[in-house]
Amino acid sequence: MLPPADVTVVAPPVAPATTVLRVRPERTVTLYSGPRGAPLYRVSAHTDFGRRLVLSVTRRRGRWAAVPSFLVPNHDRAWVRVDRQVFAVGRTAWRLRADLSSRTLRVQRGRRLVRTLRVTIGAPATPTPRGTYAITDKLAGAPFGPPYGCCILALSGHQPRLPGGRLAIHGTDRPDLLGLPASEGCLRARDADVRWLMRTVPVGTLLKIRA
Repeated sequence: MLPPADVTVVAPPVAPATTVLRVRPERTVTLYSGPRGAPLYRVSAHTDFGRRLVLSVTRRRGRWAAVPSFLVPNHDRAWVRVDRQVFAVGRTAWRLRADLSSRTLRVQRGRRLVRTLRVTIGAPATPTPRGTYAITDKLAGAPFGPPYGCCILALSGHQPRLPGGRLAIHGTDRPDLLGLPASEGCLRARDADVRWLMRTVPVGTLLKIRA
């Protein structure tokens, strides 16, 4: 039945998708301090782990985009000029939300909650830093040692109290510590859950970590 003529039908709000910039092969990217700011770094089309470089946009200003990067402090952003000769531009509706107080990781697609995972968070001496980060690489855990479990989702952030330490979501050889503050800053989950994340959530997905 059609609604009365004087009734306005409002569509439910749609969660914004994240714009992702995949660097084209053989291209290089300049990271700037801000729109038209000073150049900070010039990087190749591959990450430090040899994967294709994918940048996640957290803010736009005209043709400029702010992106999380391991090369700048956790709460800062690098800026890039969006040039389609350099980037293949895409979008993802996947989002991750980590809650340090409940020690959970929520996986969302748009506004729909798909799964909630129990995680180990940083110990008091090496706390998990709050902020918004992006998944940059998907890696096998074995080359990095048993504590990383099956696999690793590397993040754009770093652990301030461990110089050079990269943040990640990864598996674990200590599932008995799930739900406890016991890691060196990373989020640890059951291997089965991390394998599911590896299959399901694309590189470029944003992770927001809150207290």
